[in-house]
Amino acid sequence: MSNESKNRILEKLLNATSEEKYEIITNLNYTELDDELIKTIPNLLSDNDKGVRNAASMFIINSQDSKLSKYVVPFIASNDISVRNLAGEVLLKLGSNAVDAMIEFDHQNDDDTLKFIVDILGLIGDQRASLFVMGILSASENDNVILACIEALGNLRYENSVEVLMLFYDRNELYKPTIVEALGKIGSTEALGFLTSKFSQEDELTQYSILESLGFLGNIETFFFLLEQVNNVSGPLVIPLITSLAKLKDRFSLDIPFDNKMKSLLVYTINEGTLENKKVAFDLIESFDDKDILVASLSLYGEDPELDELIKSKLFRNIEYVYKEIAKVISNNPKNLRYLLNLLIQSITYIVEYQISLNITMVEIRSITQAVSGLLENPDEEIRKSSMEILFYLDSETALLFTDTMLADENVWNRLRLVELLENVQNDKVIEVLEKLTKDEDEMVRDRAQFIYNLKINNVSAN
Repeated sequence: MSNESKNRILEKLLNATSEEKYEIITNLNYTELDDELIKTIPNLLSDNDKGVRNAASMFIINSQDSKLSKYVVPFIASNDISVRNLAGEVLLKLGSNAVDAMIEFDHQNDDDTLKFIVDILGLIGDQRASLFVMGILSASENDNVILACIEALGNLRYENSVEVLMLFYDRNELYKPTIVEALGKIGSTEALGFLTSKFSQEDELTQYSILESLGFLGNIETFFFLLEQVNNVSGPLVIPLITSLAKLKDRFSLDIPFDNKMKSLLVYTINEGTLENKKVAFDLIESFDDKDILVASLSLYGEDPELDELIKSKLFRNIEYVYKEIAKVISNNPKNLRYLLNLLIQSITYIVEYQISLNITMVEIRSITQAVSGLLENPDEEIRKSSMEILFYLDSETALLFTDTMLADENVWNRLRLVELLENVQNDKVIEVLEKLTKDEDEMVRDRAQFIYNLKINNVSAN
């Protein structure tokens, strides 16, 4: 591009309408940049038009040009928080190309600006920033800046900062959780010994951070240290203890003893933890041979497809417990009732497919059919359909006692499903029910019922 053309572009960027600026930026080629354009385009980050600001930011990010970053950095000191944040986002996405410009920027000892720079450098994670951050940490007296430096050193994984971080540990209670997290990320042997030695002396918040960090930097000795805490921790500390034990178990192929105390910690994690925490807890449980664990698992079924598969795989190893306990759970009308009924149907199919012999009494079967029969008038059509299927699968004679309720189901597909279920039942009452269905208000139900009815009648005549 000629100098004349570049000058025209520069003039338009300075004087054009927002629409024209937007069009110029989006059509500009990175190879066409000269010193004046490199200075001008970052200035558009503070343009009054949001579209122009966004176009300028995307151009700078996509260019990955370190020269542009020099002119972006000053905007992190802007009084306009939206401009400040946009500049920070651009610098973060420029990554290593923005590190030198931020280190060299004259922040004029403004703590807010300095903290912002340190935060971004930590997130970028380029080791070139390590000594700069260490220098700020040693010189600053502002708690927010110090905390930002500690966090950044952890993100930078700067091993030479471990001794300094340990010195800062007892300087202020405010620093402790952030220092613990940083040491956990850096992961040195020295940091590991330091954290385990401090654990018993600390308050719950710091202990929580230490337990979390030990999962990242721990060794085999740490695993046994954590096992020693099993009998001592309670409440919120349970979750980081369990998650860190799980990480070290997997990393070093170790076994976790499953006793009553461990069981109570796992149940707590299942009930109180996040979705990821729950997955960790279930993964630690080798088999569901305990009522409390079973009930906890049933209450969570349906929350997440991945968690469901994990729960189901464990449940099906001890499938008798599903039959022994699920009636009580269903009777309490849990929020995940639809999913539990579907799980029960899957378990019945599993038993039939693999010809599994169960030690289940008729009393236990009746408990299930009684609980399920009470759902045939549930407002949820899926629950009604599943309940109908379970009744026929477990005890067709009992199911036939409730056919009047099933016939009154307002959902066409449920009545059609009833016809299909009746096809496989050998009982004189089936003919009577099918005959009623041949007079159903829906043509599809009538036709299918007539077909099955004729088959049944012909079979009776043939015999």
